[in-house]
Amino acid sequence: MKKPSSLRNRSILLALVLLAFVIAFPQPLLAQNPPFANKPPHDPATRPKFRALVESINKRSRELGLIEVSDDPDQAAWVQRRMDAQLIEDFEKVYSINIEKIVTQSKAPALDFKILADATADLKTRASRIKYSVPLLQVVDKGEKIRYDENPEHLAATLVELSRLINSFMGSPVFRFSSSNDTEVRLKASRDLTGIIKLSETINKIAKRSTKTVASR
Repeated sequence: MKKPSSLRNRSILLALVLLAFVIAFPQPLLAQNPPFANKPPHDPATRPKFRALVESINKRSRELGLIEVSDDPDQAAWVQRRMDAQLIEDFEKVYSINIEKIVTQSKAPALDFKILADATADLKTRASRIKYSVPLLQVVDKGEKIRYDENPEHLAATLVELSRLINSFMGSPVFRFSSSNDTEVRLKASRDLTGIIKLSETINKIAKRSTKTVASR
């Protein structure tokens, strides 16, 4: 007979504790802790796909003897972590700029020159950083230098070509496994990246000139 009384006393005590909590903290919990949708977006640099890509690049570089062994392992590891974080972000941004800006603009009824100028400036910066921080891509290319036409009338076709180069580069097997024609594969990836850099610069110039032309009318 004492057990129901004990449970009732506990319930009353719990109710008193909850009442004291509400009095002490009158603001709604949602006001103090915004819903998940209002929090900063997930850092794209932590996306597993691009982290795995960079890890594979480092592995391939070690296999080919392109990464030197440091006398200070701790310092080398700290530097490598910072480089990897930047590289992961750069790969992710090259991918997202292509999907969200280049492809979208190539299909738009009217081009937004401001978007294209900003997107290609960022793309060139990140592609250049990848080129000079990934040993796999640092190969001697004795082929003919790439040149692109700066004619505004060809801009739509140029965007399609830029997207093709990005897809070719991002999908290169050189980042994932070795092959019998490894030198050729590395050269192809390096050329794709060089094309991305130069074509981004070309589109950026066209977009900036076109922006000024529209503004002067």
